[in-house]
Amino acid sequence: MVPATTIAGVPKYDVCLSFAGEDRDYVEEVARHLTDLGVSRFYDTDEQADLWGKNLVEHLDQIYRKDSRFCVMFISRAYAQKMWTKHERQAAFDRALVSDTEYVLPARFDDTEIPALRVGTGYIDLRHRTPRELAAMIAAKVGVATGAPEPGWEYQLFADTVALHMGKLGDKQISHELGEVTPGRTITADTDALDNYRARARVFDEIVNRLGELLSPGKQQWAFGPAGRPGDRDRIRLLANRFVEAYEELLDWAAELRGTTPPERFRVLYELTARLADQPLKQVEAFVAELTAATERNAGDLHLVLTYDPSPVAAELEKVQTT
Repeated sequence: MVPATTIAGVPKYDVCLSFAGEDRDYVEEVARHLTDLGVSRFYDTDEQADLWGKNLVEHLDQIYRKDSRFCVMFISRAYAQKMWTKHERQAAFDRALVSDTEYVLPARFDDTEIPALRVGTGYIDLRHRTPRELAAMIAAKVGVATGAPEPGWEYQLFADTVALHMGKLGDKQISHELGEVTPGRTITADTDALDNYRARARVFDEIVNRLGELLSPGKQQWAFGPAGRPGDRDRIRLLANRFVEAYEELLDWAAELRGTTPPERFRVLYELTARLADQPLKQVEAFVAELTAATERNAGDLHLVLTYDPSPVAAELEKVQTT
């Protein structure tokens, strides 16, 4: 008599992605990079036709409990609150309970507590990981070789890191474009208004100069390495972070100036001065978009020229000082 043999089913997906809609922009990038790396994954928008008309409770339970080798759980405040993500994680934790290896792979946007996720479970902090980096880590986890970094990976890492952190500044960017004003300091004396204007003008120059200096040949060689040698990942991340910090400082500088209430005769001067930030901000945003597109073609060039027209401000300052 031939003994019975148990044949384990082969999972349909290497990984399923469980996330809240608020975090879709990041997760969609991860899904795209996973496809490029040859990792099979369940990502809801790719399967709209298949999901159409099905009992989603049963179907998603099948995917998150049986059909995947791993489940990447993208944890955030929104993730903890949504009905469908609750269903997905319950199915994932049911699978994890009977699995003899790790199944749920937590990836955190923030420190939100998730019921049933045990304290001490290893996780990835997405505040410091780009979608491309996370996709590579997932590929390694499922056993898909990613190979050596392609030439120009330094530009790719810089562009990805800048885009990751600039994406978090959406509200500030929109507020600036709309010219929204949050009331702040009130200045009543003319001498104080003039002194404050001069101080803020110096800060503007410092920020613009710092943005340019961060992309200087010396800083690039420090982070990206000399010709023929690889760059340093930590230095590239640090350079990218400092670049975004300077960009945010410029947004904050303009917002603070718009929110200052000076004496009546200084108001046009303050308004025109706040507008000085418009052109450099747009130039930075265009630079990031162009660099991101270039790195997808394995190209890159960290060349940024910041220009602005100070003549309207100079003319108004002269008018204020002579009246």
